[in-house]
Amino acid sequence: MSSLNLNIFPSLTPTKTSSNSSEDALARHSDVIVSTNITPYAEYKGFFIYVISATFLTIWVGWTLIPDSVLRSMSIYYYPDKYWALAIPSYTLMLMVYVYIALALYNTEVLTLPLDDIRNFVDEHSVLAGSSEIDEIARANKSIEYLWKSPSGVWDLPVTLVNEVLYGEEENEESGL
Repeated sequence: MSSLNLNIFPSLTPTKTSSNSSEDALARHSDVIVSTNITPYAEYKGFFIYVISATFLTIWVGWTLIPDSVLRSMSIYYYPDKYWALAIPSYTLMLMVYVYIALALYNTEVLTLPLDDIRNFVDEHSVLAGSSEIDEIARANKSIEYLWKSPSGVWDLPVTLVNEVLYGEEENEESGL
């Protein structure tokens, strides 16, 4: 079995870098970041967190479901009111809902650029109608011509042109609005 070459992708074999650490070449070429930072005793820390959370959950459920008379018979006299057993999870859940809505509103209202903002631009990867034209006016005319015809290919339209057509003053004046 050792005579078989099981490496299908020879260009993606682990290589030595200048820091003499072995890295996965496939991970380096992908969008996924692979961390080689492994903390010592990570499995013990995870088990400890699991045990502590299970203990707290057991105490919470016990405090919620065990009647007061049984708790007093076990010499447990001081504990919060049972109201808080439902109030804390309810408040936490509603806080999560409000934070979700607040973040969605913030992203929509504050972080979204206005339609006429200069940062809404066409980048170097765009394929514009009339991009072969040298003259700016000829390029704009080609874009406007493309706007009203069925396309023979897929081109990008500048945001300013789309905003002008959809929300511009000219359309309102033409329609008599």
